[in-house]
Amino acid sequence: MSTVDKMKRIAEKLAQADAVLIGAGAGLSAAAGINYLDEQRFAEVFPGWVKKGFTAQYQLMGYPYWTQLEQWGYYKAHLEYVYFGQQHNPLYQRLFDLVKDKDYFVMTSNVDGLFYKNGFDKSRLYTPQGDYGKIQCTVPCSQQVWDIAPFLQAMTPFYDRHEQVLTDERGIPKCPNCGSHMFIHARIDGSFIDSEHEREYRNLMTWLNKNANNQVLLLDLGSGFNTPTVIRLPMENLTQTMPNAHLVRVNLEHDEVSLDIPHKASLFKQDIKGFISELTA
Repeated sequence: MSTVDKMKRIAEKLAQADAVLIGAGAGLSAAAGINYLDEQRFAEVFPGWVKKGFTAQYQLMGYPYWTQLEQWGYYKAHLEYVYFGQQHNPLYQRLFDLVKDKDYFVMTSNVDGLFYKNGFDKSRLYTPQGDYGKIQCTVPCSQQVWDIAPFLQAMTPFYDRHEQVLTDERGIPKCPNCGSHMFIHARIDGSFIDSEHEREYRNLMTWLNKNANNQVLLLDLGSGFNTPTVIRLPMENLTQTMPNAHLVRVNLEHDEVSLDIPHKASLFKQDIKGFISELTA
């Protein structure tokens, strides 16, 4: 079947679907312009860290060899770019236009907030890996999370914009409850506060139960193998178990499926931005 015919088939399935489940991975954010492997953009946004020998944001994900002053200096720049600097995004807005009149739900491993910044209803989002807009205690001493913006603002007097590090420990975020270190509310280890997302999970389960026998189109956009149990494999399992489900997987590198569901899957090895453009043409 030609690509044109495949696209027509997906457009028909979308039109006929009772519900749409979007499963989004890092590939979607990359297609939207936030690519953690983009060395040119890294050099533009993080010149202080280029001087330290780094060439891409990906190298600093989970990086253990820095002080709190260095870590929070980097994350202040990182969040100002990735979270606060990214608001209305054309790709996410086109995706929203595709599903806004459907009974949709989104589960995503992305923590950049681009879904809710571009029209998607927060009550229809499941974000088990966290949210860059929040911060938490690393102990944690409670199940509480806070908005991160005031903590970043408090760093400003102690932030060297040339070196992109903090210059004084007074700028380091401390837990308002116990005084311990804090970190972005993003899953990196066992300190992550899962309870923050329990309501989202219940909403997803309610939605899935409601649509168990309906015509459901599953759009798997950019989920890879860094954390396959979060989006990629659940999307395949749901396709297999829901009798009237059809999976559409769009991925530049890994468009294959691991389960025996070829009759229930349409696979596109292409850029997500191009795919959405063709689907909305």
